Amino acid sequence: MNIVPLVGLKIIEFGDSKEKAIELFGKPDVIENELGKDGVSSEIWKYQSEGIQLDFDPDYGFKLWGISLSSEISQLNNIRPISFSETELLAHFPTLVLEMSDGIFKEYVDSTNELEFFLRNNIVKRIDLSPNLDDYINRFGEVGN
Repeated sequence: MNIVPLVGLKIIEFGDSKEKAIELFGKPDVIENELGKDGVSSEIWKYQSEGIQLDFDPDYGFKLWGISLSSEISQLNNIRPISFSETELLAHFPTLVLEMSDGIFKEYVDSTNELEFFLRNNIVKRIDLSPNLDDYINRFGEVGN
């Protein structure tokens, strides 16, 4: 899965529909907060065996607005950071900023590209991708509820 910062993945982009996700990945293993029933959070689709989670925004017609990756085949600039040590991560991405650290968990951020790297015991376990929020709202804000 090739990460395209601020766009999504090479095969699916922010703003794409749930129907496109089904075409690409099939039905999800788990759907949380289906149809945004809590009135606050996204509808979350989990494809556990593929190591991908897709977040669909109920405020913008359930368009894709967030992607979380835990698959070791996830690539950013032809680099596969899942399972990297903290040292390896920073060697490949030296501009990352440590956002949070509690002794077990760490979060490194690339705010320019809206990327977050989550580490547990100094090993990269997940990458979160987001669009530029202003661009996303400008493109899809008129949909609303």
